Amino acid sequence: MAVPVVARQGNALMSLSFQADIDSLRSELPEWAGRRINSITRNALNDAIEDARWAEQDKIRGVFDRPRPLTEKAPLYRKATNETLTAWVYIRDEASGGTAPAKYLMPQVLGGKRGAKRFETALRAIGVMDAHEFAIPAIGYKRDAYGNVPGSTIVAILSQLKAHRDVGYMMNETAPSAARNRRSGKARYFVPSGVRSEKAIGRLPRGIYERRGNAIRAVFMFVRQPTYRKRYDFGQAASAKVSRVFWSYWERHFYAELRKHQARLVS
Repeated sequence: MAVPVVARQGNALMSLSFQADIDSLRSELPEWAGRRINSITRNALNDAIEDARWAEQDKIRGVFDRPRPLTEKAPLYRKATNETLTAWVYIRDEASGGTAPAKYLMPQVLGGKRGAKRFETALRAIGVMDAHEFAIPAIGYKRDAYGNVPGSTIVAILSQLKAHRDVGYMMNETAPSAARNRRSGKARYFVPSGVRSEKAIGRLPRGIYERRGNAIRAVFMFVRQPTYRKRYDFGQAASAKVSRVFWSYWERHFYAELRKHQARLVS
C-alpha cells in the first residue's frame, strides 16, 4: 500500500502537509470502491490530522513548563477535500490582541535570538527602554499560574509609564488617579535614571521596579537580547502519529463503505 506523502510548504517551519498517494490502489480495487476511494481517503486523512493536532499539543505540554492556553492550543489543522486529498497541521499565526504563537514559537523551533515583545516595543517607543534592551522577569517577583509576570501588572506598568495604547483609545494613568494611587499605597512603577545623585535609586541596575511605601523590588531586569536553544521539534509528533494511524483509519472507512455497498445489493 501507498503511504502518506509529507511535505512542508508555506511557512515551512510551522506548517506541515500530509498528502495521500493512492494511485497504486486504484487498479486493485473493485469498481464500486474506485468510485469511493477519494472519499475514503479524505475521511482517513481528516481523522489522522486531528490526531496529529492532539499529538503536537501533547508535545508542547511536554516541552514547555506550564504553557499558556494559547500556546498549548496553538497547533491547528486544515481538513482534506476530495479534490486535494491533502490535510495540514500548522501553528496558529494570528492572535486577538497579542502575539501570534507562530511568531513567538519560531525561535524555539529554530533556536536563535528572541524578538521584542509588545510591551517592550511600547516602552522603547517612549524612550523608557533602549533599542538593544530586553526585559526578563526579576528573580523572586510574583508570577501567574504560567510562570509569567501577571498581565495586570504589565498593564499597570504601561499605564503609569505612559506607554499603554490600545485600539482607538488610551489607557494611561491620569495625574489625579496617580495621586489617589500614591495616597492609597498602591504599587508605583519606575525605571531608574542611572543618575548617581538620586541616592541609591539612581544606581539601581537597569530595569522596572515596584515601590510600595518605602519598599522597592525589581519586576523586570533589562538585559541583552536573549538567545533560545532549539527546544520544540515542530512536526515530529504529527508525522509519527499520521504514520501510525492513517492506514488503520483508511481500512475502517473502506469497510464502512463496503458494508453500505453490500446493504444496497440486498435491498
